[in-house]
Amino acid sequence: MRYGLALLIGLTWALWFGGLMALFLLVSHLFASDRPTAVLAAPRMFVAFARYQILLAAVALVATVAWRLTTPRALLTALFSLFAVAAVATVLIASVITPKMERLRLAGESATPEFRRLHGQSMIAYVAEAAALLVAGFLVGIGIRSATALPDAANANPPAPTPPTDPAWAPGETSR
Repeated sequence: MRYGLALLIGLTWALWFGGLMALFLLVSHLFASDRPTAVLAAPRMFVAFARYQILLAAVALVATVAWRLTTPRALLTALFSLFAVAAVATVLIASVITPKMERLRLAGESATPEFRRLHGQSMIAYVAEAAALLVAGFLVGIGIRSATALPDAANANPPAPTPPTDPAWAPGETSR
């Protein structure tokens, strides 16, 4: 079960963090290469990604709790905390910031100070989310390695060796 949870968390983290990095790269490139298309496409990309990452955040949090319940380790508590920070940023972006930005954009007010303020807030939230997920990725790697590691033979406690017994040998005899 630990292996399955570790695999699920690793995959979820990869989809979440990878999607976030792809979103950053693609939107930045789109604005740099074709601004009119970017103005139309980027908001749709952010709205779609917001729903997607909420689902991933839920899976990451639930799976981490399940893994923590089966294997009580401080590493898993720290991993849950990082996923929680990223999830809070995700929910803030999806439920508060993006809807306000969308209303302003649809009203033709994307050049207003209010829109720029919201854009700045969204960037701060996305960067905080990305930072939390980056650190979480290191913990996921450590957790997966420990969940899939074979027991170390050097750390095992083998039974103490027992001296051979030879009924034909008696104390005081030198050899046969």
